[in-house]
Amino acid sequence: MFENFVNGKLIIGILIFIINITVILIAAAVLKRKFNEADRLRKKAEAMSDSKSDFLAMISHEIRTPMNSILGFSELALDGEISLKNRDYLNKIKINSQWLLQIINDMLDITKVESGLLEIKNIPFDMHELFISCRTLILPKAIEKGLTLYFYVEPSLGKRPLGDTVRLRQVLVNLLSNAVKFTNTGMVKLHAVLKETTDKTITIMFEVKDSGIGMTKDQINNLFKPYVNAETGRKREFSGTGLGLAITKKIVELMNGKLFIESTPGIGSRFSFELVFDTIESNDYELLDKKFVIEELEKPVFKGEILLCEDNTINQQVICESLNRIGFKTVVADNGRIGYEMVKNRIGKQQFDLIFMDIHMPEMDGLEAASKISELNTGIPIVAMTANIMYNDREIYKKSGMFDCVGKPFTSQELWRCLMKYFTPLSITNDNIPVKSDWESQKELQDEFIKGNFDIYEKIIGALENGDITGAKKLARTLKTNAGLIGKIILQKTAAAIESKLNDGKNQVTEEQLRILKTELNIVLNEFSSSKVIT
Repeated sequence: MFENFVNGKLIIGILIFIINITVILIAAAVLKRKFNEADRLRKKAEAMSDSKSDFLAMISHEIRTPMNSILGFSELALDGEISLKNRDYLNKIKINSQWLLQIINDMLDITKVESGLLEIKNIPFDMHELFISCRTLILPKAIEKGLTLYFYVEPSLGKRPLGDTVRLRQVLVNLLSNAVKFTNTGMVKLHAVLKETTDKTITIMFEVKDSGIGMTKDQINNLFKPYVNAETGRKREFSGTGLGLAITKKIVELMNGKLFIESTPGIGSRFSFELVFDTIESNDYELLDKKFVIEELEKPVFKGEILLCEDNTINQQVICESLNRIGFKTVVADNGRIGYEMVKNRIGKQQFDLIFMDIHMPEMDGLEAASKISELNTGIPIVAMTANIMYNDREIYKKSGMFDCVGKPFTSQELWRCLMKYFTPLSITNDNIPVKSDWESQKELQDEFIKGNFDIYEKIIGALENGDITGAKKLARTLKTNAGLIGKIILQKTAAAIESKLNDGKNQVTEEQLRILKTELNIVLNEFSSSKVIT
């Protein structure tokens, strides 16, 4: 009987064991099935994501091909003989094509980001040149809206940062474009401030601030989501795909930074981020022991006397006024020969502290004048002041004795940056230099423009009829420069087109181009003074 009891318990134990094993196997099968389902769903999601990225990349590239043709043929057509009406149509096609290409580029970038294919490079770059390129891209739209741009960059004290200047420019331009888009009056600022410096790194805080319409908390929460625009109502006043800021945020994160935003409706917005850059030693202008100030109203105050070699009367007025505002006394020479004689006559006396030298001047150009002045061994720094500022141009200037260059047209900050290399400011001030109002200065420029250009069209025609191609080209260049100084971009581009057709002693200017030049010049002269018009 005992034996039967033991056998019964054994059988029951075996049955329980079998049941437990069965339960475990069933549970394992269920878990495996669920795992396989989860894995299948994960792979399906990844495949869908890859398909979306592949589709966006494919369609973007497919669109770019005809878009490049549209842009290319638009530019070719604009360079030919067309009516003003058709020129206006083509310009609109070109502008909107460029806008569409930007959207396509955003689509390509977001696919790279989502696919992990966006790489960040690490090469030396110039922070100041980066800011200048950003300003160049943003300035036309800011001018169109009547906004003021402020740029501030601190020198990195003998260190040149290593980073991806292309992607960093993309970040800054995206933020600046967004700020300009949503700002109707006031200002947009870009600051780059040194936060920390070590032997091998520098930490820089970047800030883009505007006085625009601002955003609510809900808008901020949706701001960095791809394909979402902060303005999602039925009626949208502002265009955009919503990709730009999403890309910007991702790029900042790939650079090991974090993008922050502060915004108040009706007050404005502030975007900021900090980046740590590896550095290499630098012996260029960034070795300045003074911070380069570009604040709203602050100006450096200097003391000294500067020789300006410049034949264009409007340029003379603009440059002298700019130098006078910050304390300099300026002496003007209408060409290089006069400038050379002035320096030569001052040997043994109180000499000029610096020379600004235009390149294209009658009798003796800037290159020859700089070379002859350098032979006098006076030690006066000579700075080229010209619209030709390409790399090879700079090398030519250096060989002629000019070791620096200021591009035309220049901002006050660009001029101050150059002067800080050669002078130590007496102080930084807001109001202790009496200056004319913007209206007064602008009115003087307009009057000077009328005085110097009311008959320039006839002079260009006369030079062409007499076969004086060089003279006609100089006149067109003068008009181009003057138009740029007074902000008349269409006239500036029209004159530039004429200048470009007068190369190598050949006249390739069309009758249509001359007619457009006459029309655009008349428009400007009519605006400034109805009594000074070409007849």
